[in-house]
Amino acid sequence: MKEFKTFNQQLTILRSRGMVVPTDGRPKRFLEQENYYNVINGYKDLFLCKDGQGNAIVPETYLPNTNFNELKALFLFDRELRFLFLKYLLIFENSFKTVLSHEFSKKYPKANSYLEIANYRDDDPKGVLKQISILTNTIHDNVGKQGAIKHYIEEHGSVPLWVLVNYLTIGNLSYLYSALKDSEKNIIAKYYSDKYAKQYKPTSTLRISSEDMESALKIFNLVRNQCAHDERLFNSDYKNIRVSNIANYFGITNYNNRRIIVAILYFKAVLNKSYYKKIHSELHEIFDRYKNEFQTVSFNDILNIMGIDLRELEKLK
Repeated sequence: MKEFKTFNQQLTILRSRGMVVPTDGRPKRFLEQENYYNVINGYKDLFLCKDGQGNAIVPETYLPNTNFNELKALFLFDRELRFLFLKYLLIFENSFKTVLSHEFSKKYPKANSYLEIANYRDDDPKGVLKQISILTNTIHDNVGKQGAIKHYIEEHGSVPLWVLVNYLTIGNLSYLYSALKDSEKNIIAKYYSDKYAKQYKPTSTLRISSEDMESALKIFNLVRNQCAHDERLFNSDYKNIRVSNIANYFGITNYNNRRIIVAILYFKAVLNKSYYKKIHSELHEIFDRYKNEFQTVSFNDILNIMGIDLRELEKLK
């Protein structure tokens, strides 16, 4: 177990490793509020000296002239990104809950039809049963609490899917979508394709497949969890997320399908035009606020880690 260090001792360690730490008291107050581990351990990697293999040298040494305020700026920049993404993820989440529950209930209008295995794909019975179990447990866990589920059980004897979905996470929705029959998945994906066509009136059609929709739900779930748990966002590696169809449609050639740019591409495809216009504008406002806060590394280095090429991003305007 590491030995306890006071805030002053922590700052002394940073200075011993080559970091420029202002002596005006602000760094100490910032660590008192935000926690050394979250700020320093969370965001130091970009500012550390590396060996030929890209590994931090031992003992840790900061790049020449690295200033504490740069790590602080990166920490705050990442926090603003989380706030921004979470806001529009919640907007999409509400839209998707509405569309999924509407289309499923239109096809299967009987009460409790979402608990019938025959109404789902037939090639993954274990996966389907797991989703039905989640829906059943969600009702069970909330039937004794004040709220819509209790009301519908007591007044109507069942809970409509359009009520139940409000108790599901984006992760639950992602797996539920995967459990649907191809016909229902395609109808939901087509809803977003049609909405895009109606709002943007493009010369060529954006065809969002069910596979694209599953990828959108996957990246949105991963990002949603990071935002909710205050985890690092800007340098996250999401492995390989399918996005080539969407990127090609928008003429984006320089992108990294392991980075946060994937979420932006899917935002463009599935958000209402007015909402995407806002997130695009607000994202650039954040970039403008922080682009001059870094000297040891360039702001373009940070954007590259995010998988963002500003010239390509403008194609999504």
